[in-house]
Amino acid sequence: MTIETNGARSIVPADVALISAGRKPITQGFGLENLGVVIENNAIKTDEKGRTNVQGVWAAGDVNGKSMLAHTAYREAQVCIDDMAGKNSAVNYDAIPLVIYTHPEVACVGLTEEEAKRRGISVVTSKLPLSYNGRYCAENDGGRGICKAVIDKSTKNLVGLHMIGGNCSEMIFGAAAMIENKQTIDDINKIVFPHPTVSEIIKDTVMMAKF
Repeated sequence: MTIETNGARSIVPADVALISAGRKPITQGFGLENLGVVIENNAIKTDEKGRTNVQGVWAAGDVNGKSMLAHTAYREAQVCIDDMAGKNSAVNYDAIPLVIYTHPEVACVGLTEEEAKRRGISVVTSKLPLSYNGRYCAENDGGRGICKAVIDKSTKNLVGLHMIGGNCSEMIFGAAAMIENKQTIDDINKIVFPHPTVSEIIKDTVMMAKF
């Protein structure tokens, strides 16, 4: 594998190479400058409804540089169409789940403890190992993992949930729905999860929070 550092190239032997180059919006070359659409950091500036500074021009997907994920683009496009049709709709970026498809998987939605503090939100957190869950233990011999909940101390709303282990990509949408609907720990306590499922770890972790 050839790598370049400060203009100097060298060859590094490797059996496997993981390339994570990232992406950036492409906003040049198709007439945006003629419309006067505001571009910031090479991305189209939009509000929570997908509107640009130019009336009648919306932008959805990677071009706005906000959350460069396919499922974010689906939601943004939906909100843009709703706004065009006069419906009240907005993207809640705090309720957009993120998944890293490694083994084990990593999935999260909402705020981290650090992000909450930066926003001036006082939070409590709770953690459980996935080995706390019977179904997970039965299907993952010796498997490890963790679930962490971030809860607003004043409102008792779930504001973040983070998981590592198993197929957590298949469960994180539940926490995303809780955050989207501003559910409190009391609301979540009323939700009946099927047993035995690994998804029960979400409720168990939330209910372990101490105030």
